[in-house]
Amino acid sequence: MELIDLNPDYVVVDLGCGSAFFTVPLSRKVKKVYGIDVQKEMLAFLEQKIQRQKIGNIEPLLSGKDEIPLENESVDLLITVNTLHEIPNKKKIVAEIRRVLRPKGQAVIVDFKKEDTGFGPPVTIRVSQDQARHLFEEKGLTALTSHELQHHYLIVFRRV
Repeated sequence: MELIDLNPDYVVVDLGCGSAFFTVPLSRKVKKVYGIDVQKEMLAFLEQKIQRQKIGNIEPLLSGKDEIPLENESVDLLITVNTLHEIPNKKKIVAEIRRVLRPKGQAVIVDFKKEDTGFGPPVTIRVSQDQARHLFEEKGLTALTSHELQHHYLIVFRRV
């Protein structure tokens, strides 16, 4: 989280929010967070967290594998952690990410390095940092920064 520039006025998407590991902390720093996932069970888990912690600025949304159920240019920041390798149609989801980002909006992509880490998804389905960069740049997003983490990479893209 410390590697991400957050603004209190931001509308943020946590794409593939899963157990809401990032969704809830994000909600404390921005105006609104959409927790989006393809699994109803994960969204039910998120709903329980929202109710238990009385959080008023998170909206859970169910999505398809390569769609984001939001309006065009409605998001300032989108974060997705350990999901890019799971998405079947990567070009389509990147186009969707670009579609929902406002001009100059940012996408933060965190995923496993394409190497054996001893855990996580099979190396064969992982997306390398170079592959991720190419996917996003061909859809009109520019890489601003990148960070090598222990088992992951983080790339920040901006919609141009």
